[in-house]
Amino acid sequence: MEHSLQLNAVLDHAGIDKMLGVLRSMPGIRAVELAAGSSRVDLQYDDGLTSPQEIDTSISRSGFPLQPRAARSGGCCGSCGGA
Repeated sequence: MEHSLQLNAVLDHAGIDKMLGVLRSMPGIRAVELAAGSSRVDLQYDDGLTSPQEIDTSISRSGFPLQPRAARSGGCCGSCGGA
């Protein structure tokens, strides 16, 4: 499965290191894409081991506030248009 996070602030190099440490400690995280100067984190995960809600909660509790998500219909992220 894929999940994207939109942070409240851009990541610097120290933030990237911390974010990677948090995500690597979570079961089921398979791949992470992020870049310094960006506030977006894209990842792939095993939905049998974790969920978007668990990922979001872990990231927020680690000091990375997330942008609130707009209400969407269908799917976990709405990117498929509910199909």
